[in-house]
Amino acid sequence: MLKIQFLDRRQPAFWLVDPRLTIGRDKSNGLVINDEGVSVFHAELQQEDGKLFLRDAGSVNGTFLNDQPVSQRVEVHVGDVIRLHLVELQVIDPTKAPPENAPVVKREAPAKAAPLWQVKATTGVISGRMFPIEGTKVIGRDPHCDIVVGGAHVSRRHAEFSVRGGALWVKDLGSSNGSFINGKKHDEFQLKNGDEVKFDAMVFKVVGPAEPVVTTDFEEEAERTQFRPVAGAAKAAPASSPAPKPHAPEPQHAPRPSSAPTPVPDNSRSVTPPPMPQHQHQPQSTQSPEQPKSSVGVIVTVILIVIGVLAALFLL
Repeated sequence: MLKIQFLDRRQPAFWLVDPRLTIGRDKSNGLVINDEGVSVFHAELQQEDGKLFLRDAGSVNGTFLNDQPVSQRVEVHVGDVIRLHLVELQVIDPTKAPPENAPVVKREAPAKAAPLWQVKATTGVISGRMFPIEGTKVIGRDPHCDIVVGGAHVSRRHAEFSVRGGALWVKDLGSSNGSFINGKKHDEFQLKNGDEVKFDAMVFKVVGPAEPVVTTDFEEEAERTQFRPVAGAAKAAPASSPAPKPHAPEPQHAPRPSSAPTPVPDNSRSVTPPPMPQHQHQPQSTQSPEQPKSSVGVIVTVILIVIGVLAALFLL
């Protein structure tokens, strides 16, 4: 009879007694592994005709046999290592294996990058627990959900978290009471770091990457690019605006020098023209006094004649 043994000795070795052994995080499994990276129903071991077979049960993080991904049922031999996310199990034969108290030679797990997105429960019995989101994870009351939560008003399959193109989305799966993001109800919503997602009384906080610096620089550059044409136009306006200002007085001075041939020379000589009109008006001023002198002389002559006539008559 074979045994399943944890390489890090986190749990006691497990005897392979039944012909079918389910492995996962749910308590209904034959072998329960309470690890965030292990799905609710992760994998299954089957014994047939003295042989042992391994099958993946649709897990999120995959099942590996000797570091090779398991896509269909494969046979397992003594000494093989089964990996469920970061949890490693080894198939051993107790009749041939060394005593369990022998020094443990721990195999280094392959390096795996931490998930970009996680949700942290902030209420309920799972408060403080982190759930990495890779691919799609369903949340609800159903034991088969990836994230099982309690609550009378939480649907059996309430919503799902999914990563699409590096972004985290939450989608309501037709729940009775809806899904709320930052206090507002949404059927589907793209989440960002720090958002608060609420399903009835269960609240989760989104933990993800901060906004990329490249994106911020690009937006700032885009704003500068859009601003440059406006700034250029603003600079061009002052250059063109002074031109009309000198021409503004033209309509006022134009009627005065009516004899000017063109408006351009008149504007350029707006300072010198005043002496010209003075010379033109001087002859008029000299001629206007002559007219009164001639009229006075005529009047004086007539008066003298009249006086002469009156004197002559008086003498006679």
